[in-house]
Amino acid sequence: MSGLVLLVSFVGALASGFMLQRYEKIGWLALIVMFGSAITSLFVPEIHGVKTFDIFALSLVFGFGMSLADKRAKSKKAKADFEALKTSRPQYKHCPHCRSPLVEREIDEKKRLACTHCQFVYWNNPLPVAAAVIPHVNGGIVLVKRGVEPKKGMWCLPAGFMEVGETPEQGAARESGEEANVKIEVERLVHTYAAPAQVLLFFAAKPIDQTPSPGSDALEARVFPLDQLPTDIAFSSHVDAINIWRKQAGL
Repeated sequence: MSGLVLLVSFVGALASGFMLQRYEKIGWLALIVMFGSAITSLFVPEIHGVKTFDIFALSLVFGFGMSLADKRAKSKKAKADFEALKTSRPQYKHCPHCRSPLVEREIDEKKRLACTHCQFVYWNNPLPVAAAVIPHVNGGIVLVKRGVEPKKGMWCLPAGFMEVGETPEQGAARESGEEANVKIEVERLVHTYAAPAQVLLFFAAKPIDQTPSPGSDALEARVFPLDQLPTDIAFSSHVDAINIWRKQAGL
């Protein structure tokens, strides 16, 4: 194989690797070609004037390109995840134990804020959020209009952070009472969703016959017919939960 052909093949393989590394089947195909061409080159040095070892060499380069692309993608994702965590809620700047500055360190293959003096590490674990899909006996579901940021003025399911000592079901019931002034009985888990700094648990409640009214952190609380849901629902995860609940309920 000439130097020019090798150079062009190398560049092409790297480019292909970066473009195709996201597709798992391409990775398996490259692996099959690599092993197949290696075995073929041992027993059949040339096919129709093409050296099988050259095909093996190209498959190695292609695999190398995919490997570089995979490492780059993982590095970018890790960085994006860390930045999302840093902006998702207020961060420590100093150690709560000894007041020394915190710095970024690689711990358990992730960037975390750690103390420069003692052993404190700010793990920034995701916070559990409980939410409820509350159907009404007359049809529709209960939504509340958010009175606080983020997404103030937009609609969502009654939801909020769990309190210490309560179960997710109890948290969903409490938040429904606080935000929509309705008393619910949780029936089942509908959907889970992992955000950068939260884990959302969506529960289906048994149908209620109460009229909701705005409570804490809510500007309004209403029952919306399923064919008239607002277009400005604050979070896509809430939309997904509603759709999953409707599918499960045959609505």
